[in-house]
Amino acid sequence: MVLLRNLLVSAARRIAADPEVQAKAAETYETSVKPRLASARDELRDLAGEIDPMKQPGAFARRLRERLREVNKRG
Repeated sequence: MVLLRNLLVSAARRIAADPEVQAKAAETYETSVKPRLASARDELRDLAGEIDPMKQPGAFARRLRERLREVNKRG
């Protein structure tokens, strides 16, 4: 088990050190991940503007769950 773990960690380190992999990861972050995070941030700000999470944490959590389900349905 230890040998397999060491081999996997070694392979992951070699892959992560590859400049092409690093460039692809940076591109993916900029084009896919970053816009999604910005959208999620804006959604949370809007939701926090509607319901104060400090005063009504239960209602905030329910609305957050509803919005997450809506987004997941949209695909």
